[in-house]
Amino acid sequence: MFLRFVLVFAVSLLVFAPITGYIAYNYGRSFWRWFAFGMVVPFFSVFVALFVAMRERAAEEQAEARQRQPPRA
Repeated sequence: MFLRFVLVFAVSLLVFAPITGYIAYNYGRSFWRWFAFGMVVPFFSVFVALFVAMRERAAEEQAEARQRQPPRA
């Protein structure tokens, strides 16, 4: 039973840590820093990386929308 738990945890580290690093790298973040975060918190790190990336993209879109608006008199 304990061996199965260790095996599942090890596989989750090997799967979720690189995915987290890849997501972060695609959005201009440090791969290795997010890879380490994925090693510490294997499952939830993917969702945290996606949330950070989506929040950053939304902030960039809002900044672009503000630049496109004509200045108020």
